[in-house]
Parts: sequence; structure tokens; C-alpha cells
Amino acid sequence: MSVLRDTGRGYLLSAPALALFFGLLVLPLLLTLVLSFNVFDYEVGVKGGEWTLAQYANLLTDSYFYEIFLRTFWISALVTLLCVVIGVPEAYILSRMGTPWRSIFLILILTPLLISVVVRAFGWSLLLGADGLINQAIQALGGRPIKMLYTPFAVILALVHVMLPFMIIPVWTSLQKLDASAEQAALSLGATQAQVMRMVVLPQVMPGVLSGTLIVFG
Repeated sequence: MSVLRDTGRGYLLSAPALALFFGLLVLPLLLTLVLSFNVFDYEVGVKGGEWTLAQYANLLTDSYFYEIFLRTFWISALVTLLCVVIGVPEAYILSRMGTPWRSIFLILILTPLLISVVVRAFGWSLLLGADGLINQAIQALGGRPIKMLYTPFAVILALVHVMLPFMIIPVWTSLQKLDASAEQAALSLGATQAQVMRMVVLPQVMPGVLSGTLIVFG
């Protein structure tokens, strides 16, 4: 009886969160699914009671949507790969820092999340624009300005900048649980630093890497 009572109390305590989850996520998604089958007219909007599969037919037959999906996939995959390549070593270095410097660099890592989207976009336009700082430096060295703004390069650069903390934090959390004596034992047995990283550190931080990958790619 006590087990049933505890289970019931758990459901009761989680009821507000479940209600919010259903009301703010599940219900809107269900309504969107229903609306996707409704006939849409550009003059009157959604026509209730009239159903069609035309939207899904357009989605499956129009090459424009395939181009969008492909571009989204390769940009997301490349951003995720860059975040892994940059974020894992950065998290490892962060975990080996002393107390004052670790806090400072942790704040610097989280800075992109503390800045408004508008301010970030304005800052990138100042750097990557036709008259931006990078093109001014290129022209000062005798080169021609390069179009960087509104290109896949700019999109990838900005996404890596803002998504990198979501890779670093899970990996850093995994490294906090890592036993430093395991690395020392491997080194004392003749393993090189590269072997220690590959065979001792990386397998233990893979849960953090996978968590960061899911967040960044999603």
C-alpha cells in the first residue's frame, strides 16, 4: 500500500508539469497536424471541415523542399562536427584549469547565450559585411573584398559560435566524473598522452559528446 501511495503522490506532484507539457507542446502539435490536412485558401485562410492531402503531395513532389531539407541536413551535420572537434578539447582544457581561470573561461564560453540575437547578428554583420572589419583587413593587405555575409559560411560560423556551449557543457560535465587516477595509471604503464586520450578519456566522455550532438544537431 505504501508503494502505491508513493506512486500516486509522485503522479500528483508531476501533474502540473505534465499539464504544462501537454498544453504547451502536445496540444499545439496535434492542432498543427490537424490543420495540415485542412484546405487552405490565400484569401479566406483555413477552410474548416474541408480536408485534403495536397500539402503533403506538394511536400513529396516539389524539388524545392528536397533542396531545403538537404541544405539543412548538411549544415546541421557540419556544425555538429565542428562543435565536436572544437568543443571536446576545449572542455578537456577547461576541466584541467585552476579555480580562478576556470570560472573566467566558463563565463566566456557561455557569453554567446547571454547576448541578444539582435546584438549577435549585428556583430556578425560588422565583421563579415562588405565593409566589415575582415574585408577592411583584406583590402589593407592588398586583396579584394570577399562576399561572406548571407552565405553558408556565415551561417555555419554563426551557428558554431552560438551552439558551441551546448557541446562544451555536457562534455565538461562528463569530464568532472572522470577519475584522474585512471589517466595517471595509463601513463605509468607506458601509454602515450594520445593513447590515454583515445583509450581512457574519450570512451568515458562519449555520453557527454552524444548529449551535445543531439542538442546541437537538433
